[in-house]
Amino acid sequence: MLKEICTSRISAVASAVVAAAALAVTLAPSAQAATPTDAQITAALQRHNDGTWTQADVDLIRSVPELAAVVEDVTRPQEVTTNSVMFTDGGQPVGPANGEPLTPEQVAEVMPGPDAELSVPGEVVTTPAETDVEPGTSGISPRITGGTWKMTHITYTHRSYSGDIIFRYHTYARFNYGGGKVRAWGERYDDFTNESNSVMQVKIGAKRITDTKSATPANSASSKMKREVDLCVLKYGCYATLHPWAQVKVYGSGKTAIGGSGV
Repeated sequence: MLKEICTSRISAVASAVVAAAALAVTLAPSAQAATPTDAQITAALQRHNDGTWTQADVDLIRSVPELAAVVEDVTRPQEVTTNSVMFTDGGQPVGPANGEPLTPEQVAEVMPGPDAELSVPGEVVTTPAETDVEPGTSGISPRITGGTWKMTHITYTHRSYSGDIIFRYHTYARFNYGGGKVRAWGERYDDFTNESNSVMQVKIGAKRITDTKSATPANSASSKMKREVDLCVLKYGCYATLHPWAQVKVYGSGKTAIGGSGV
């Protein structure tokens, strides 16, 4: 009986040793995986730029924490938000739903920041007046009298693979509506905020590429702005050029519809 027990124990130990050795062989390539070379990283960044990236490129960038924190996550769904306020006859901003007073923090979420760049009249392209009617309405408008001012703020957020914000692109458009018509455009701005505080990694284009607004008064009207941004990584240089743009379409009822892209 003692011999049988010893034999059983020896067999178990031997099996454990064999299993451990097999596991070590399996894990060895992973444990000893080489750090990506500069050439591999440069190639992966290039494919991020031209849109030919693969999951292997994504995994490579994610494997280097310093890169994952600053390279834009091309797999992330587009992140866009929109806010708006209305203005009383006295110019006081109020909530767009029922005219309720707003806190300073709520107003700050919509109004242009101190670095926002005002549209330059001589650089604006005015497109023909639109005839689109707001869905669900007849398009028959009473005589235009008075009007209400409203500001719309659109934000496109760009994040890295680690989830950090690389930059946000903002556009602002103020317009007047009433009597079923968009009566006039007011101030229009765009702006970038770089919340990663990595100014070496985002180069903002000096001038707008696009700045258009459609003629008013009209049933609806559209405002569009577009910029150029270079995304750069220290040591590897600028690896991608983006052209973020945003467009707001406004109706005579004050309703809005947005469009745009961060790429």
